[in-house]
Amino acid sequence: MMRLMDLPPKKRRSRRGEPAPEAGTLVVRGDVLDPTELRIDAMENFEVYGYWGISTFAEVGGFDLAWIAAHKLARADWLAVFRTGDVVGAGLELWDTGQSPHYDVVHDDVDELVGRLVACPHRIIRNPTESSGGAP
Repeated sequence: MMRLMDLPPKKRRSRRGEPAPEAGTLVVRGDVLDPTELRIDAMENFEVYGYWGISTFAEVGGFDLAWIAAHKLARADWLAVFRTGDVVGAGLELWDTGQSPHYDVVHDDVDELVGRLVACPHRIIRNPTESSGGAP
């Protein structure tokens, strides 16, 4: 089990100070939920920022799924779509990091972060901006 360590982060990722999205708000991650890839992303986030986090985008501030898909996740063939209430209900946190509508899904244990996110209710949809691509 890997936990947060007392190593100084290479960079500091500031929180925007926004309230958490409402329970019904969509949270979107590019591509399918491959535990190996999620773990790598969380570990890279830890190396840079000092916490276990997985990058997502939320429908906040007038940004909707179509805009997120076209402008933030255009390279992803598939999108994993969650509801904020399900993510938080799984014991995960949503941190308002970077520029809106970016959020990191966070937990203080990388194994729990990956396991809980994969087990969290979600749906996989084809990216509406993607005209080709294989099966998820």
